[in-house]
This record gives sequence, C-alpha cells and structure tokens, in this order.
Amino acid sequence: MGCRAEASWKNPRVLTIFALIFLAGAMCGAVVTRSLLHARMAGIVNQQRAIEAARSYGLERLRTELNLSSDQQAKITKLLDDYGKYYQNIEDEREDVAEHGRRHILDVLTPEQQKRFNAMFAQPNNTLRAGQ
Repeated sequence: MGCRAEASWKNPRVLTIFALIFLAGAMCGAVVTRSLLHARMAGIVNQQRAIEAARSYGLERLRTELNLSSDQQAKITKLLDDYGKYYQNIEDEREDVAEHGRRHILDVLTPEQQKRFNAMFAQPNNTLRAGQ
C-alpha cells in the first residue's frame, strides 16, 4: 500500500489552494466594493448636478422676471450657493438619522423579520408608510 501524503501547511498543494481561495475572495471583494462605490458616487454626482441645474434655472428666472441688477444677481447667486450647501448638509444628516433608526429597528427584529424588513426597503424610493 502506498503512503498517503498528509495535508499540512508545508504541502505545496494546500498552500496553492489557500492562495487561490484568498485571491478569489480579494477579487470578489474588489469587484463588489468598486460597484458599490460607483453606485454611491453616481448618486452624489447626480444630486449635485440637479442642485446646480435648479440653482441656474432659479437664478435665470429671477434675473429675467425681476430685472435684477448685477449686484443683486451676485448676492442672490451667493445665497443660492449657501442654501445648496446647507441643503446638502441637512440631507446627509437625514440619511445618518435614518440609518441609525434602521439599525435600532433591526436589533428588535428576529432574523426572519430582518430579512423581510430589508426586502421591504430594497427597492429604490421605497419609504415606510403608515398602515403598512
């Protein structure tokens, strides 16, 4: 009978298998992280573009309908910029508060309820409504 080679840390096959598993995991993690970051960053960029478009439209409308002077236009531009920054800060805080509340709700639920809760809010623009 032949002698069976024992699986040990010194066996090149075992080390190769572990290295391949590690590399596959690292690649999967990189792909998932990249896709999540791109999705998150795209949302931020789109939000900033929407705010800029609204600011430009609002300023142009005010300028034409109210016949603003150059000085008034400069002051209103600054006010709209400040408001945009303020609004973004409020939005960031709202998201933090919502995530904090979501985590506390998940702490109360059973694992099955947690899955259902997460599924309820997995769709975009889905919010908790009274009576649901």
